[in-house]
Amino acid sequence: MAKFEEVYEGTSKLFDSHIINSNIPQFFNIKILSNNTLKDGFGSVTKSQDMVKFMTDYDVIVQINEPIFDQLADNQKDYIVKDLLAQVVYDMEKDKLTIVKPDITTFSGVLRQYDIDTYSGIKESIASLLEQKKIQEDLAKQAAKQVKK
Repeated sequence: MAKFEEVYEGTSKLFDSHIINSNIPQFFNIKILSNNTLKDGFGSVTKSQDMVKFMTDYDVIVQINEPIFDQLADNQKDYIVKDLLAQVVYDMEKDKLTIVKPDITTFSGVLRQYDIDTYSGIKESIASLLEQKKIQEDLAKQAAKQVKK
């Protein structure tokens, strides 16, 4: 079996329906490929290099291990498709397409002991505390400048 293959029609239709319902602008072309050598994760999402974009007109390439993907339940397939497409972000103000990393990085053992809400709450608390610290540092800098004047 070749490393890269076209995905089955059912897989293509599943991705297409999720792409239509996503925030990804319709003028971007996304190619879904089967790569049977992918061993971990849900798949791979990459932004096309300029030369590949020129030759193929694809902006983003999504790779999945389709033989494994096909063995999953429908709700699991939906989860994977949404997870992969969530990495594709378009900034309208900058007119820039980017591929982002997932916002959750933790250990499954720790996550099993708590829940996602606890994790999210901690992340929000840290972000808030860092913002407060930055504001305090900015105020201290402004006060120091005022003293120098």
